[in-house]
Amino acid sequence: MSSNTLGKLIRVFVAVVGLIGLTLCLYIIPMWGCEIISFAPECAGWYWPWLIYAWLFALPCFGVLVCVWMVSGAVIHETVFTNRTAKRVKTGAVLLMTAALLLGGGGMVLAFLNMNTPIMLILSVIGTVFMFTLALLAAVLSRYLTKAAVLQDESEGTI
Repeated sequence: MSSNTLGKLIRVFVAVVGLIGLTLCLYIIPMWGCEIISFAPECAGWYWPWLIYAWLFALPCFGVLVCVWMVSGAVIHETVFTNRTAKRVKTGAVLLMTAALLLGGGGMVLAFLNMNTPIMLILSVIGTVFMFTLALLAAVLSRYLTKAAVLQDESEGTI
């Protein structure tokens, strides 16, 4: 598969995930909240804290999609082994770490405020571990992209 095809496939993936994310944030999650309140009116005070929590968690996730979109441009133009791409991947790692902290920390805060259920707390812990793992992988990739960029610069200087 050519770099051009791979880059375009990445961009299709980012666009689809972005649309799914927007649909979740702007329609599905608010709708679920309203349905939960209709079945459990005692949870009505949880609606806005949970909705704000979901939106805050989504912000760095959309930032990661922007970083992936920009890296896909480097794949298309075959300029992956550059410091610029390494910085974009590192930014993605930082955003993933931020999202993980928001997911785990927000779940804990809502639990302390007695606005969380045990299953949601467990799911937020699992999601936090998963996101930390992705952030670590992105940080490692960034480190080795930086090393590859240095090697590429050195090899171009000797030719």
